Amino acid sequence: MPDLLVELGCEELPAAACRQAEAQLPGLLEAGLAKAGLAAAERRVHVAPRRLAAIALGLPVERPAERSEVRGPRADAPDQALRGFARKHGLDPAGLEQRDGFVWAISDGAPTQVTDLVPDIVRGLAEGIQFSKSMRYEGGRFSRPVRWLVVKLDDAVVPMRLFGLESGETTYGHRYEGGHTRLGAAATYLADLRGVRAMAEASERRAAIVAGLDAAGPWADPGGKLEEVVHLVEWPVVLEGRFDAGYLELPDRVVITAMQSHQRYFPVRRAGAALEPRFLFVANGGDPDIVRAGNEEVLLGRLDDAAFAHRRDLERGLEAMAAELGRVTFLEGSGSLADKVARLGPIVERLSAANALGDPVRAAAVRAAALCKADLVSGLVSEFADLEGYAGSVYARAAGEDEAVAVAIEEHHRPREAGGELPASAAGAVLALADKADTLAVAFGLGLEPTGSRDPFGLRRAAAGVAAIALARGYRIDPRELLGERAAAFVLDRLDPPLLEEGVTVEEVRAARGSGAIEPVDVAAIARALHAFAGPQRDAVRDAYGRCVRIAGETPPGPVDPALLPEPAEQALADAIRMPPASLEAAAALVPAVNRFFDDVLVMDKDEGLRANRLTLVANVAAALRRLADFGRLPG
Repeated sequence: MPDLLVELGCEELPAAACRQAEAQLPGLLEAGLAKAGLAAAERRVHVAPRRLAAIALGLPVERPAERSEVRGPRADAPDQALRGFARKHGLDPAGLEQRDGFVWAISDGAPTQVTDLVPDIVRGLAEGIQFSKSMRYEGGRFSRPVRWLVVKLDDAVVPMRLFGLESGETTYGHRYEGGHTRLGAAATYLADLRGVRAMAEASERRAAIVAGLDAAGPWADPGGKLEEVVHLVEWPVVLEGRFDAGYLELPDRVVITAMQSHQRYFPVRRAGAALEPRFLFVANGGDPDIVRAGNEEVLLGRLDDAAFAHRRDLERGLEAMAAELGRVTFLEGSGSLADKVARLGPIVERLSAANALGDPVRAAAVRAAALCKADLVSGLVSEFADLEGYAGSVYARAAGEDEAVAVAIEEHHRPREAGGELPASAAGAVLALADKADTLAVAFGLGLEPTGSRDPFGLRRAAAGVAAIALARGYRIDPRELLGERAAAFVLDRLDPPLLEEGVTVEEVRAARGSGAIEPVDVAAIARALHAFAGPQRDAVRDAYGRCVRIAGETPPGPVDPALLPEPAEQALADAIRMPPASLEAAAALVPAVNRFFDDVLVMDKDEGLRANRLTLVANVAAALRRLADFGRLPG
C-alpha cells in the first residue's frame, strides 16, 4: 500500500499564510482523496515558512473499477448521432444497448492506478488554499512564489507539472545552512529535512522554542507572539540579548511594547519582580554573536525612540495634546476628533443616568471622555500604536488626574476585538460604550456601514463591543435613540456569538428579537429564557401561536365586543387574554384555552360580525404571545 508525499517549496511565507494553510490543508487533503475514491490509513500535514507538505499513508494501489450506465439518444436517432455517442464512451455502435426506446452505453469500467489519480489530488491541494493575501508571479498565483515541487509515491516520483515546475524529489533546507537533499519516502520526510536543518512540523518547532525560552529564564509573552514566531523559523535557536538598565525607568508596558511590537522579543521578569535588562528572541540559525548584536542594536533604537517620545509627551502634557485634536479628522464628513470628544460627554451623562451609575462614576467617565483621545497626537502612540489608550492613562496620572479617570482612559478601547477583554471599571465601561456607540452612529449616518467582508472602520468590532459591554454590565442603552435604527439592528446582530457560546440557538435569538425588544440585555434575557423553557410546553405555545397567526392573517389586534362572544370557549379565551401573559409559564397556561377555542368555535362564521370579532380575538392572542417572543421562529 503506497504512501503519498507532496511538498510545495516556497519563498518564505508570512506567519498568517502558514496558519491559513495549516487550517485548510487537512480538509483539502481529505476532500481530494475522497474525490479520487481513495482511502488513506493516515493523513498528515506539515507547515513551515518555506514548505507546505501533505502526506497520505496506506493508499490502495488502484481505485476499483466502477460500472457505469449512461443514457444516450433515442434508438431511432440518425446513425451519425448513435455512432458519436458510442465513440464518446469508447464503444462500437453495436455494443450499445436499447432500453425503453433509448440507447445506453454500459461499461464495467477498469481499475485506475493510484499514480494516475495523484496529479489531480495535488492540484486540488495547491489551488484550494485560500490565502487572505496572494501574489501573482511567473508561475501562477500563491501567497509567495513556489520554487520546487516534490510528489512521490513511496520512492518513485509521480510526474506532473504545477506552477511552471516539474515534480521531482529534491528539497531545500535552511536557506543559508542546509543546502538541498533528496527526499526519500513519506515515512522519512521529517528526518530527511532535519538533515538539512529544517523542522517541517510546527509542534516540533514550538517545543524547541519553548524549551529554549524556559532554559534562558522566566520569560513572558503578553503580546502573544509565540505562535507567530513558530511560523517564522525552520531551525529555531533561542538567544539572549541585553540592554541598558536605564531604560527600565520607562513604564513596563512601554518597554515590553518596544520589544514585542514588530520585533517579537520576549521580556524576562521573575515572579513579583521588575523587568530585567535582557530579552530573549528566536533566530533562524546564523552566527549567534552576529545575530545577537544585530537584535540588540534594533531594540536599542526602539527604546531610544520610546524614551524620547515619552519625555517629550510629559513635557507637553495631556491637556495640551487634547487641545490639538481639532486638527485631526475623525471620519471624513464628520468633523474632527475634537468634535467626537465633545459628543462623548453628553452620551456618557445619558448612559450614566439611565443606569443609575452614581456621581463618582459619572464624573470620572465625563472627565475621561474629555481626555481619552489626547494620546492620539502623542509621540509615544505615533511610534507605538499598540499603546493607544495606555499612553493616555500614563500621562493622566502624571498630570495628577484621579486614578478612576486614568483607568477609564486606558480601558475605553476595550474590547479591542470580538471576545476580547472588557473594561473592568464602571467608568471605563460607560466611556467605552459611549465611544463605540458614537462611532457607529456617525459611520451609519454617513452611509459607511460594512459591505461583504469589508469593514475599514472596524464597525463590526465596535458593535460587538457595545453588545458585549451591555450584556456583561446589564446596561440599558436605548439603542435606537443612541445609535439610530440601522446601527441598532447592527448591534443586535452581534448578540449571536456570545449567546451561541452559552448554548442558545440561532432560532431562539431570532424569536427573542421578534418580540420587539431592542435593548441587548432584554433580547438576551428572552433568548436565554426560551432556551431554558425548551420542551413540550414551549412546543405547545409555538403551535398555539402558529394557529393564531395563520387564522388571523392580516387582522390587526383591537377591542373585542363581549356581546359577540356567544360560545363558552370564546368567552373563556377572552377572559384568559384580558391580562396578557407576562412569562413563558403564563403563556403555556394559556394554551388549553386557545386549543379549546379552535376545537369548539368556527372562526370563519357566516355572520360577518361574529367572524370579525373572532378574528380580532385571535389576533389579540397572537399579539400577546408575540410580546414574549416570535414563537413562529422556533423549530418544529
